[in-house]
Amino acid sequence: MQVSYNKLKTFGECPLKYRLTYVERLPRPPIAWLGFQRRVHLALARYHDIAKRDGTVRIDELLSAYEKVWELDKYPDLRDGTEYQDGEEILRMYCDNEQRKRRVPAYLEKKVRCNFGPYVLTGKVDRIDFGEDDKYSVVDYKLDRKLPPANPAAVDRQLSFYQLLVREGLGLTVDDVRLYYLRHGVEKAAPRTREHLHETVAWVDDTAAAIQKERRWAPCEGDACKTCPFFKQCPAKTGHARESREVWAQAVLPW
Repeated sequence: MQVSYNKLKTFGECPLKYRLTYVERLPRPPIAWLGFQRRVHLALARYHDIAKRDGTVRIDELLSAYEKVWELDKYPDLRDGTEYQDGEEILRMYCDNEQRKRRVPAYLEKKVRCNFGPYVLTGKVDRIDFGEDDKYSVVDYKLDRKLPPANPAAVDRQLSFYQLLVREGLGLTVDDVRLYYLRHGVEKAAPRTREHLHETVAWVDDTAAAIQKERRWAPCEGDACKTCPFFKQCPAKTGHARESREVWAQAVLPW
C-alpha cells in the first residue's frame, strides 16, 4: 500500500473524500493557487542553483530566471498580474534573507519513495538543509498571507511525516523542522526527536490499517467541507444516498 501524508490526512478528514479522490478518482476542478506555488518553488530552487556557483546571488539573475518560469516571452501580460508581482516581492525578500543566513541546502524539491514495513512511503520535501553534527533540517514553504500567532511547526504532523520519510528514504537524521512563511520572511522552527518518530509511526500504522479495513466510506462533516470539491456527490450535502459502485477490489487498490 502506497502511503503519502495527503492520503492519510484526507482519510482522517473524511473517508468518503478519500474514496472519491484516490479510489474512484473523480475529476476535480483545478486549484488556481497551485500554479502560483509551483512557479515560486521553481524560482526558489533556481536561486540555490545560482548560489552554488560562488555563494552569491544577484537579484537580476534571479528575476531573469523567474521570468522564464512564467514564460513571459510568450505571455508578457502576466507581468502586470498580482500573482507575478507577489512572487517577485517574495523572491526579493528570500534573496535578502538567505544571503544573511548562509544555510546550505542538501536537497531541493526532493521526491522520496521508500519501503516501510508493509507500506511504501512517498512524498516531496520542499527543502532539506545541512545542520550540525551530521544532522539536517526539513523546511516546508508556506504562502499564507497571515502569520500564525503560535508556532505550528511544533505540532505539524506533515513535518513529522517528512521526518520519518527523510530518515527511512534518505538515511538522514532530522534535528529540526521549519515552516518558512515566504510572504513574511519568517521561519517557525521546532525540534524533532525519536519520540516524534514513534508517534508518527503509530499514526501511519493506525491510519493505513483503517484505510485497508474501511468498507462504509461514510462522509464526515467538518472544517474540510469548506474546500471539498465533492459537494455534489456527498450524501451529507445532497440528502441522497450515493449509488453503490463496485469499481474496485480492496486487495488490488491502485495505490
